[in-house]
Amino acid sequence: MIKSLKMMAAALFAAVVMTGSASALTVVSSGSSYDITSDNLFIGTVATNGGPGMYSVNFTSPIDPLKGTANASVTVNVLGTFTGLTMSWVDAANPANVLASTSILGGIQTTLKTLFSSVAPNSLSQNLVFSWANSQSANGGPITFDFDVSAVPLPAGGLLLLTALGGLTLARRRKTA
Repeated sequence: MIKSLKMMAAALFAAVVMTGSASALTVVSSGSSYDITSDNLFIGTVATNGGPGMYSVNFTSPIDPLKGTANASVTVNVLGTFTGLTMSWVDAANPANVLASTSILGGIQTTLKTLFSSVAPNSLSQNLVFSWANSQSANGGPITFDFDVSAVPLPAGGLLLLTALGGLTLARRRKTA
C-alpha cells in the first residue's frame, strides 16, 4: 500500500512539473502579433515619456472558438502617474468595435476578459489596446507599466487528473483482490 501511495505521489508530482515546463516566456516592447494559445506567460512593457498616448498589441487564436477566455491584466507602476488609463480588447478587423474595456486605477491589478470566436463579430484576431489621457513622472524619467496576457482553458485538466487517480485506485484494488 505504501508503494502504491509513493507511486501516486510521484505521478502527481510529475504531472505538476510537466504542466509548468510547457509554458514559454515572451517579452514585448512594441506592438506585434502573437498566438494567444502558444504562450502561457506573455509579458509586455509599455513606456511613455509623458503626455497622452496609446499602445496596441495584436493577438490571434488558431482555435475557433477558444474554449475559455483570454485574460489581460496590468498593475500600474507606482513611480509614474497616469490619468485616464484604459485597457480594451478591440476587434482587429473593425477597430471601432470595442469588445471589452475597463479603466485602470494606479497600483491596483486590473483584469479584462475576452472570448476569441468566429461568431459575428469575428474576433479571432483582437488588439489589446492601452490608452491614456496624460502621464507625468514625479522624477521626470520614463513611466512604465507591465501587462500579462494568457489564455485560460476550461478546467478539463482537473477532470483528467481525477480520472487518472481513479484508474490507479481501481488497478490497486484489482491487484489486492
